[in-house]
Amino acid sequence: MVLRYAHDGARRCRACLRVRWLRCVIGFAIIGAARGDTVADPPEPHRIEDRTYDVVARPTDLGMNATYDDCRASLVELRKITVGRWSASSPQANVFAGSFAPGGNFARIDVELAGLHNPPGDTDPLNFHPFTYGPYPVYGFIEFDLDEDNETGGETYAPEFRYLSNIARFGGLPDDHVFEDRLAIDGDAYDEDFTTPPYIERSGEEFHLALLGGQFEHAGVEVVAGDGDNLFESGETWDITGKWFHRAHGFEPYSLASGGSVPGEYMPDCQLRFSHDVGYDTTTVSLVFPLTNVAAAAMNGEMPQPNNHDPSDQASITEALKDLAESAEVVEMFPTGQPEEELILGWRGHGPGSYLKPDEWRVTALVGIPYSEPGYGFVWTDAWPDPMRGDVDGKDEAEDDDIDAIEKYIDDHDGDDGLVDDRVVLAQFAANFTVYDVNQDGVVDNLDKLLVSREGDGTADDDIDLEDFAKFQRCNGWSTGWGDWCGIFDLNGDGTVDTTDFNWLSNTCTGPVKP
Repeated sequence: MVLRYAHDGARRCRACLRVRWLRCVIGFAIIGAARGDTVADPPEPHRIEDRTYDVVARPTDLGMNATYDDCRASLVELRKITVGRWSASSPQANVFAGSFAPGGNFARIDVELAGLHNPPGDTDPLNFHPFTYGPYPVYGFIEFDLDEDNETGGETYAPEFRYLSNIARFGGLPDDHVFEDRLAIDGDAYDEDFTTPPYIERSGEEFHLALLGGQFEHAGVEVVAGDGDNLFESGETWDITGKWFHRAHGFEPYSLASGGSVPGEYMPDCQLRFSHDVGYDTTTVSLVFPLTNVAAAAMNGEMPQPNNHDPSDQASITEALKDLAESAEVVEMFPTGQPEEELILGWRGHGPGSYLKPDEWRVTALVGIPYSEPGYGFVWTDAWPDPMRGDVDGKDEAEDDDIDAIEKYIDDHDGDDGLVDDRVVLAQFAANFTVYDVNQDGVVDNLDKLLVSREGDGTADDDIDLEDFAKFQRCNGWSTGWGDWCGIFDLNGDGTVDTTDFNWLSNTCTGPVKP
């Protein structure tokens, strides 16, 4: 499997604030197995457009005192995720050449990022080299729920690094019933107990794209376009062979799969492409992976092999799912007594053909950057699906109920920090976070309530117009600690009021709603 990283080097141009503001106001399978399973033709690929100008650093270290590069260029911002069936014109020569097509034998995943971002270096504390391939590496996980069943599949080894465990850091909760009882609203969710809510281990994902260092060796890098100096730079394209695409690790203790580093692992070598587009200044990370053993054979110029539970030869989505179905039958006959076996039992009796439709896979994404020193994990900077900021109860609106919930949190915890002062200072923030800290500054206070009811509405007149723009100008340059009022305009919650907040504000302006 190949994953490609590509970056476009031209910088985004920004018009002056007044011009942007005036413009705002004025403008108001085919074959599912080597022999057998087939699926009906799906529609066009699924394209997810992420909200722009929402990138913000969300530290996770204990005490929020570890260092990282918070330069705007280093922060990873999602732009788009495209998932669909892919027809490779010459699979053995170049699997990335071809087109999205209903009858394609491959799944293609394109993750588009703003700016130039390079492949991740190793972040192992004993081999800490995150910036091996450039100063702006990308890390994270793109998760795929193939059967749209969040009772099957998940992450039991390190759920604290995934979407369910971190989305509350972005100022709210996503409104989707599939996340009910599964979202960590604070740091207490990491209890390492599969049976207790929130069920952060039960994401429902069958596969994930792991953007991590240590997934490949430098010998696996093929420079398709570039100067070959070992740094991923503007306009370059690399194909990197490594173990990028993983089946959910929660299946491993119960799977019949062999040939991996541990029993039950399905984590084949594949190719990832990093490609930078200079004109748009975007980096696209692309994966093309066989849906069937027929496709896997075509990549290698071989005859298709039967499914054998072994990802080290011809690996495919079909083989991985057939292994789940057959393994689940064994677990049903010989139960382990472990509650985690629920993750695989739901696959018994399921054929893979119904799930070879990448355009229907449910997607979650969490991306970020490394710390500057080993042992601290990652600083998350963007995610999908986005929550509505201030929607602390996940009901798709920031409203009075959310303000009431924040007030109740303050009432319940006022004094935990030693002072009764209508505010709660979170001890050991940022590892100890809460969704009620809407701007994630480590304090739950009146500003968090204001952000629910008046985000961007500096005049409190229920609209965002030129009066708010005038007040925004007075707050431009504000940073955390200068006072509560200007925090209304800190729209991405990074502790400052700047051009990025203005871009976000101009995208949401409404104009006056009153005569």
